[in-house]
Amino acid sequence: MEQATNELSERLSRLESQQAKLQRSNQRWRLLSGALLLLCGATVLMAQSTSGVAESLDARQFVLHDSTGKVRGAWGITDAGSVGFNLVDSKDRTRITLDVASNGTPGLDFFDEEGKLRATFALGPAGIPGLGLYGADGHLRTSLDIPRSKNPGLAFYHDDGKPAWGAP
Repeated sequence: MEQATNELSERLSRLESQQAKLQRSNQRWRLLSGALLLLCGATVLMAQSTSGVAESLDARQFVLHDSTGKVRGAWGITDAGSVGFNLVDSKDRTRITLDVASNGTPGLDFFDEEGKLRATFALGPAGIPGLGLYGADGHLRTSLDIPRSKNPGLAFYHDDGKPAWGAP
């Protein structure tokens, strides 16, 4: 169980690192969103001047703005090769991310109103699923996974992140 907990903790640490990279890339997306908006506007104007419908639209990222112009979501590819979808609340805080890392592992993360990771669901490189629930302090508090032995594992952690109880 400790090995499974360590595997999940390592995976969750990698996901947190990838999330931090995604947030940094989100800043770059904001800088590029103006240029992308102009490009999209030009594309729309060109599409209106033709009688047909475009067969495809190619881009490295798409940015979603609300009616006031605030970025509320983004979908794109990072320089590291990860592809991600990021949803932001009205106070400019990331709330949900869905990504596929450059190594092909997918993950879904949920953040609270303060921007702290509170839940993650991911598949490891070997396709092993894991679920992690975090406390307000950012420490892992509960994990559920299927380790290599194919038996589900459930673990609970103390406030400091150290294991409290686990099964099997």
